[in-house]
Parts: sequence; structure tokens; C-alpha cells
Amino acid sequence: MIFFLYLRKFAFFSLTLRWEVRRRCPFSFCYIMMEGMVCRRDYLRLPDRRRCYEILRENQVPSHIVAHCEKVALVATFLAEALCREGEELDLALVEAGALLHDVTKHLSLKTGENHALSAASLLERLGYPQVAKVVASHIFCPPGPPGTPIREEEIVYYADKRVKHTRIVTLKERFEDLKERYGRSVSSLIRLDHLYELTRLLERRLFKKLPFGPERLLELEDG
Repeated sequence: MIFFLYLRKFAFFSLTLRWEVRRRCPFSFCYIMMEGMVCRRDYLRLPDRRRCYEILRENQVPSHIVAHCEKVALVATFLAEALCREGEELDLALVEAGALLHDVTKHLSLKTGENHALSAASLLERLGYPQVAKVVASHIFCPPGPPGTPIREEEIVYYADKRVKHTRIVTLKERFEDLKERYGRSVSSLIRLDHLYELTRLLERRLFKKLPFGPERLLELEDG
């Protein structure tokens, strides 16, 4: 009898964990079980999708940059969900918010010359979203974590951004060729981009080592 009571309690507890990704949790973190995935949901103040679009509108982000952010969010959330299915613990809402807002000050930086990752992070800090700010601050430079360590949300957003050329999903090689054409104005900048490309290739291997498909699978999202 005690054994069956235990099973009933366990079944009830399992059902209570099937929350939507954005539901608040009364603990420092919780685990969300949905569609075969187990993902972490930190107890953080995160902007939902509607609030992300409000922030983009409030900062008068041009439509072509918004479209780029949407495509990066598509790639990032696809990867995050796939990694969750393989046992990684990721906050899907944080990944989506970081992807949608990563270029929120890009249009201003084109005039001022400032680092748009840092200016965007500063803006999000002021708005009360420090965890999103941390992800956004890393989207220009994000070295891969050590082998065997958990995948971080900022790694996913950084990599997703490096797979989207304007509003089109491309290979890593094509994306960096475009970056060289636009920003390789000196020998030092070309060397820096080559170094960044090699680091990003390492990150690509780190991500897809955990997945049942390869990097080329992302190209199919373009047709979806």
C-alpha cells in the first residue's frame, strides 16, 4: 500500500512539472518537462516575446534589423530545444529574449562606432534584465566553454547569430566571408576575424557533438 501511495505522489509531482516555459517557479531554479525535453527555467525577471518587441519598437530598431533578430531567434530556439532533448539544461525563454534583443542598439552603433553588444547590454541592464544583458554582451565574442561543461545560453545565441547573414541562414564559412567583406578593413581586423572564425568552428563542434544532426540541418529552417 505504501508503495502505491508513493507512486501516486510521484505521478502527481511529475505532472506538476509539465509547465510552460515561461511559468514562474518559487525556487531559485526548476526543471521543466515538456515534449520529451528537460530544461532549466531560472527564477529570473525575463522579458516575454511581446515585451521584447516593445523594447525593439521603443528603441526604433529598423525593420531589417528586427527581421535579422527574428531569424537568429528561430535558429537559437531550434538549437536550444534540440539540446534540451539531449539532456542539456537551458532556459529557452532566456535564449529567445537574448536572440531577439541582441542587436537592439546596432543601428545607433553604426553612427557612433560604439560596441553594440556592450551598449545593448547596458540598455538591458537599465531596463532590469541583467541575465539577458549577459547573453547579449557575448554575441560578438563568445569563446566555447571547456570540453564536457554544460552549454550556456550565450553560446547558442552567439552561434545562431553567426549562422544568419542579414535575414538568411547560411553556413558558418559564408557568414564569416561576409563579415570580412564588411569589417575587414585592415590586416589586424582580418587576423582577428580569422581567429574568431576558428573559435566559432570549435563552438560549432561543441554544440553538434551533442546533437543527432549536423550544422547543415539549420539550412533547412530557411525553407520552413
